[in-house]
Amino acid sequence: MQYSSTLLLLLGAFTSVSLAAPAIIVIEDASTPTTPDAASPAEPAASATSTKPAAGSSAGTGSTGACSSAVMALAQGIQSNIDDQNNELTTVTALGNVLAQNPVDATLYSATQSSLLGFVTKGITIRENNQKIAPQGNPALPGLATVAMAQMTELNLTMSLAVPASGQIDVAGSNTTVEALKGDFKGGIVQNMKNLAAAMTNCTAPAAAGGAGTKATPSPSSTVNASKEAARLARGVFKRL
Repeated sequence: MQYSSTLLLLLGAFTSVSLAAPAIIVIEDASTPTTPDAASPAEPAASATSTKPAAGSSAGTGSTGACSSAVMALAQGIQSNIDDQNNELTTVTALGNVLAQNPVDATLYSATQSSLLGFVTKGITIRENNQKIAPQGNPALPGLATVAMAQMTELNLTMSLAVPASGQIDVAGSNTTVEALKGDFKGGIVQNMKNLAAAMTNCTAPAAAGGAGTKATPSPSSTVNASKEAARLARGVFKRL
């Protein structure tokens, strides 16, 4: 009986060990598939992240499509400034003609100088508005800043042409200033022509604005008309006096 009891105890222990082994195997089998399952969601996440730069890079500035309304408004504003500069040039030329008289008609001189000052201040207002409405990063912005600095010089020169309190006009000095202003106004027109082209560097004017597929360029007729208008105003001054 003692031998049978010992045998039964050994069999029981062996059975316990045998039954425990499959449990370990089951745990190992359950843990094995979890490794690839955990890794697989990371792969699509990485792919999604890698597509973001590609999406951002598609928004380039080299488009040659129709210009936006903001760009067209800027182009029209620059053209308005060019028209005003032609008026400035015509009026300062008229002022030079007044200075050529002997004796100089101080009243006519003062009226013409006031007209010139009006065009100069108007041009400053137009340019300031152009800078305000220009789309961020527009290629015309540096050129508009150049015009702004030139306009300050032109304003000071024009103001210096005012008839002094003494009523005595410095003809020689005024002629020098007039010639300087002629050069400044001509240079300003050239600069704004460049600004107009730069404003529309990456687009073309819509059909309603300037014809389909065409770049906006300063209108020769509008420039000539502006000069004629300034000349008409100058003639009106002469006629009234």
